[in-house]
Amino acid sequence: MALVDVNQLRVTFGGKTAVSAASFAIEKGETFSLIGESGCGKSTLLRVLAGLQREWHGEVAVLGERLQPGQRFAGPLRRNVQMVFQDPWASLHPNHTISRTLSEPLSIHGETQIAENVADALQQVGLSADAAKRYPHQLSGGQRQRVAIARALLLRPQLLLLDEPTSALDMSVQAEILNLLNRLKAQHGMTYLLVSHDADVIAHMSDRAAFMAHGEIQRVFDREAMLRNEHRMG
Repeated sequence: MALVDVNQLRVTFGGKTAVSAASFAIEKGETFSLIGESGCGKSTLLRVLAGLQREWHGEVAVLGERLQPGQRFAGPLRRNVQMVFQDPWASLHPNHTISRTLSEPLSIHGETQIAENVADALQQVGLSADAAKRYPHQLSGGQRQRVAIARALLLRPQLLLLDEPTSALDMSVQAEILNLLNRLKAQHGMTYLLVSHDADVIAHMSDRAAFMAHGEIQRVFDREAMLRNEHRMG
């Protein structure tokens, strides 16, 4: 059974259709990517699967659970579906230390040994334990994105949603983050849904990729097609 199963998903905002009749499935353990120009509906689709966009039509199942429009994620879904955003500033509280930011989701879910888990998470993403004492403004953009990834991984999610996770970073840091994500995926057996407009990022990360335009999925590429550069639609 697919880890994610989307059938005829449609999202509209004030009469404007953001996603139109999108259908696809993601198998456990793969990296499935959505590629397309800005405004084509990629991020909206991702937000539906994250439980952030709650008004939609169609059929969506995540981790074997049928989602219902208008409802918040509860129970295992809250833990097993995590998201990393394009801009870590948006998800890191400017007045909280990194330690507090990483501790909060563990506390909410009743975890113990919080300090040890925070230190381990920082180590996994290549940051020193000393980073826990700092505030977001004291870190570089790449370091902040590593913290955002560490927070998403703390609860050992089955599905990680990645919304342009490296587009705000320079090229050298971008490569480091992408390689980190690939390594962590292999270590923890996770499934990724990656949104990007960068064909090179898609080729580096993906097992399959879907090209979106005008709110529709127009074509799906397998690994061999991407190696032939067929996903470079522009």
